[in-house]
Amino acid sequence: MKFIVLIVLFFISSCVTNGQEKVKSLDDPLLIDILALGEVADLNALQKNIEKNLSVKVYKIPSKEENYCFPESHGICMYKYYLATSQIDDSPIVNAYYLGVLGEIVEYKWESTELIDTAIIIISTNKYSKEALSYNKALNNVEVKYRLIAKPNKIEFLKIVDSSEIGH
Repeated sequence: MKFIVLIVLFFISSCVTNGQEKVKSLDDPLLIDILALGEVADLNALQKNIEKNLSVKVYKIPSKEENYCFPESHGICMYKYYLATSQIDDSPIVNAYYLGVLGEIVEYKWESTELIDTAIIIISTNKYSKEALSYNKALNNVEVKYRLIAKPNKIEFLKIVDSSEIGH
């Protein structure tokens, strides 16, 4: 009986030890920021009436470098954006892209397309976050729209127009 108890204890302790060895710290600061500070927008959940054959997710994290619009405060002026794509397939091609510091994306709008594994999305941005614009009335907001064309192996991110170019 003691022998069985010892074997069970040995087995349990080896399972616990093996579980601890699988846990490790991450070394990639960008990945850590995305996981710890990021917010994800699953763009496929938007506009359900448009059929989508490419999974598109956008991750936003606070831009630590662009924090001058909240004097003596800890507000977020702008966000950095990353886009991840994945085919909806058994063996998908997956990719991720840095879109840049875009202030804050305020709207995503899918465009219908007949192209396979292609997403066309209109992205509307403000130069600063909504909180920054509300807090600091001296900020001059610029609204910019982009057309994003995403395919499994590449993206095109094209500026359409901003409010300063149309006299607003």
